[in-house]
Amino acid sequence: MRKIALLLILLSAFGPVFAQSEKDSVAKETQKKTEDVITQPEFKGGIEKMYEYINHNFQYPEDAQKRSIRGRMEVEFTVEKSGDITYVGILKGLDYSIDEEVLRLIKGMPRWIPATKNGEPVRYKVSMPINIRASRKGQRSNQQLSRYDEQ
Repeated sequence: MRKIALLLILLSAFGPVFAQSEKDSVAKETQKKTEDVITQPEFKGGIEKMYEYINHNFQYPEDAQKRSIRGRMEVEFTVEKSGDITYVGILKGLDYSIDEEVLRLIKGMPRWIPATKNGEPVRYKVSMPINIRASRKGQRSNQQLSRYDEQ
């Protein structure tokens, strides 16, 4: 009986200390998260320059052009600390030949301005939808890029 009473006394004495310690660590973690300032990566020159790059360099594949392939696809890639583009992939494809052309185009992009966290460059995964419209009479397609988001 004495052992049980002693155990209860010890648990009641140390219980609040453990709970308080846990609350403090949660509060510190929450405070740390709110202090982080993150900026998204950006194509040098902004979104308009990215439109120019895409429109100038996209070559509508002949077989897709014959079939008037159009639609929305989604790509993802990582902008490294250096601004280089890596790990390019298709999340939602449209057509094999168009997918390959978009992969070529994204992999060949010039360096971006990297994302930052508290002023320091960080790796950042980007997901970007692309709308492809069939071109007319052999002209390049008039595709549009929508916004890009953190993934």
